[in-house]
Amino acid sequence: MNKNYNLLFIASIVVGLSLVAYELFYSQNDQTLLQKRKAVAIVNDVSITEDQFLKYAINLGADMEEENDTEILELILERMIEEELLIQRGLELNLHIKNIQVRKEIIEQVINFIIKVEKNDPSDDELKKYFKKNMKKYESNESIHIDTIFIKSLDQKSQFLGSEYDYKTLEDKFDQIYQAIEIKNFSEVKKDYNQKTFFVIPNKLLKIKDCKQYLGPTICKTLSSFEKGYVTEPLFYQNGFYIIKLINHVRPNIDQSFYESIKEKVLFDYQNEKDDVNFKDYIQYLKDKSEIIRYSLND
Repeated sequence: MNKNYNLLFIASIVVGLSLVAYELFYSQNDQTLLQKRKAVAIVNDVSITEDQFLKYAINLGADMEEENDTEILELILERMIEEELLIQRGLELNLHIKNIQVRKEIIEQVINFIIKVEKNDPSDDELKKYFKKNMKKYESNESIHIDTIFIKSLDQKSQFLGSEYDYKTLEDKFDQIYQAIEIKNFSEVKKDYNQKTFFVIPNKLLKIKDCKQYLGPTICKTLSSFEKGYVTEPLFYQNGFYIIKLINHVRPNIDQSFYESIKEKVLFDYQNEKDDVNFKDYIQYLKDKSEIIRYSLND
């Protein structure tokens, strides 16, 4: 039962603070207007305004034009009064300071509210400008087709796996492989030298993100900078070295049709970045208008 009351209190304080926050955001520049609004109830000198009541009732699905809903509206008002009492009592008990869960709920709701208030859909020109500025981010749709020769490190238990020392122990074999590649087809050399691995890399075009599942982000990022036909130096991954030939490299054509095909993702990224900026700006605004004293943590 106590758990249910705690949940009710948290929910009530969040709803109440959201209503208060709404008033602060939209009416902070016109306090006289707030004072003139008709109150539907006053709870310990705190007004529940008509505007707050209407928003609350509509949010619960009440039909404000139905006369038969009068009884329901009375119940809603009673609920708002009870919630206001709970909020006031919670503040008296300093639960927003003492109770971590209450603080967490309030902080999450305020953050969501700030983001919601500041959210505006960008114009198409703004979105295109953002896309062009961050074009590199969307070139990750490129694909590569690779073939590999894998040479396992000699000492699998060595603490020097992947080090220059590990490389030196295989250097003669690497020289033999590269000399063979100069006079033979890569696939032929692979038959002579390749050692088995735990997985087989598909013999087809792979998205860079799929390549990472086989060879990790570092190697795949390196491969994305090379052109078709390039043969890499030995690249270490997990328990050995890969010599990789880039059979094909397909980069997306960054044009209007490509932009249209990923426009929803661009919009999502734009709004996320905007939300982060707005939130940081608002936090700075709160800091600037507040008196904050910091004490040394070493004392």
